[in-house]
Amino acid sequence: MSEQDYASQDLKRRPFRTTLVLLSLVTVVASTTFLFLFSTMMLDVTTTLTSFGLASVLTVFYNTFIWTTLILILFLGVAVISSDISLEIESRRKDIGLMKSIGTLTDTIFDHFMAQAVILLLGGVVLGVAVGTALYLLSLLWIASSISGVEFVFSFPIIPIAIIIAVMLVAGYFAAQKPIYDAVHESPITSLNPEIGTKVRRVGYLDTFGLSFRIATKGTGRRIKGTRRTILTLFLSFSLASILWIGGGIVETTMDSYIIRSMGDDVVAIGNPDLLEQYYDAYSLSGNALNDSFSYTATTDLISQEMISEIQEIAAVGRTETRLVDYTTVSEGAAVIWNPTLEQYERIGSDRASSALIVGVNWSNTISDWYFEGSEIEESREVWLGGDIALTLFEDPLVQSLGVRGASFDIQAIAFDVANGGQMAIIPLADMQSLWGVDSGNLLLVQVYGYSENTLARIESIATSYGFSIFLQNEVVDANLSIISAYWTLMQPIPVMALVSAFMSLMYYLLISVFSRFRDYVIMRSIGAKPSFIAKAMMAEGIDIGLKAGIPAVVVAILFSVYFLVPEAAVPTLAYLPISAGIVLGALLLIIVLAAIPVYLLFTSRSELRVSEFAV
Repeated sequence: MSEQDYASQDLKRRPFRTTLVLLSLVTVVASTTFLFLFSTMMLDVTTTLTSFGLASVLTVFYNTFIWTTLILILFLGVAVISSDISLEIESRRKDIGLMKSIGTLTDTIFDHFMAQAVILLLGGVVLGVAVGTALYLLSLLWIASSISGVEFVFSFPIIPIAIIIAVMLVAGYFAAQKPIYDAVHESPITSLNPEIGTKVRRVGYLDTFGLSFRIATKGTGRRIKGTRRTILTLFLSFSLASILWIGGGIVETTMDSYIIRSMGDDVVAIGNPDLLEQYYDAYSLSGNALNDSFSYTATTDLISQEMISEIQEIAAVGRTETRLVDYTTVSEGAAVIWNPTLEQYERIGSDRASSALIVGVNWSNTISDWYFEGSEIEESREVWLGGDIALTLFEDPLVQSLGVRGASFDIQAIAFDVANGGQMAIIPLADMQSLWGVDSGNLLLVQVYGYSENTLARIESIATSYGFSIFLQNEVVDANLSIISAYWTLMQPIPVMALVSAFMSLMYYLLISVFSRFRDYVIMRSIGAKPSFIAKAMMAEGIDIGLKAGIPAVVVAILFSVYFLVPEAAVPTLAYLPISAGIVLGALLLIIVLAAIPVYLLFTSRSELRVSEFAV
């Protein structure tokens, strides 16, 4: 009989444990496969969605978030596979000791347990990929029903999935080798009694909750090898779920904040009716870009100082800002810089031309507070670029210049603004007025203390008397925020699957732990321990392991989300972080309780006392 046949028969003689290990491996591989496929699909979905209208400026946020998720998913899958296989072999140390004590050769023992590990690995990976792909297909149906007008074509990424499978198999193979190697080189008495000589650690804060917690924490202290691997996998699972939950909320709120900061809040715009219609259509993420028909710099389109003075007399008006906006041709200004690598001067720029929205702003009196990368404008002939024009028209924008109407503007920063899809530039108002030959602006922004009917009626009355119309800017702001929120809703299956993976990892650990101490629990039950006490001990062990992994995971997720995931991160309220952390930890405790229930039910349904898996 071959070693593989003998190993497979041994697995069949242990149907409960074999099914348990396979279920854990299948769940891990399935969740990793699903998360990878779904996240990859979301890259295409968000890219497609942001190609509609003027939403392309948001692509970088979604792509950064999804790529971070993909990296964490790969680490999680490899770590959990390695942990599960290693933990299974660790739980067989007594069997290895028994085989050694009856004279079985070391090579035979090693080959036997490696064959079992390979069988479990291959079965778990094949079934897991199949289940993960099925879940992915279901998610495609859900996405297709959620988004109208988008056609989905199923294209299975064979090469990436094959690479992930290969990495998992290699990781699981080497993870199984070490505990087998360590066990076969131990003396039989050490393998048969792995807890002898190990240090029992006092946890402290959990010991104070009663005898069941003291039993549980001392139990995890004895099984420090398995515990460490389980803590690592749970840490990665909860980190992924926490980053997706907390970080996703922070990224969404930051995107909202960028839009509100760039446009201002509770703003009433006054100007030519056609100007307002085209300008704010170009400010909508689902709107249309400007074209050459946007030209409103005639004398009749300019805002008079008399009208501004009347507007400022309204008590509910907080601030007013005059801007000059136009759509015109711009050019890429080249720069000559010293290249220390080549030790020569190098020309940057190709003298390309394009068209863009030019916004003249009085920097000392502006409603907007743009997020920008670079330096502030301090002198004339300096400009901030929108993100899209900086990317498409320039090679290295922060060292180049922008040409407008024969004048050259030094580029100081790249600002986030969704106006015209990021094909825009912000220059000093006085410079723009000089180049355009006007002495006023064609757009008046009025920031009010709330959109009350009386205030809006008075502003509209004054604007109408001068031949202008008004536009409530918050309508566009709210519509843009709704689009962003809808995109984020599509990503909700990712944190849900991450929590499912954490649940299965914890339940598997508890099952291995409980049944490795089956005799201890049977003895406790035989001397009068109540079922509730044993259930508390099982749950306490899960709480001990879960909190060790969950609390650091939440802290890491918060720090990563705030300081690394997105610049100038914003939160909805001051209570957002503690509330989100509380929700994640609450979900953690719920997972522990749910994981302990099937463990306890399986324990109470088994009455036989097995000292070894070889027992019959």
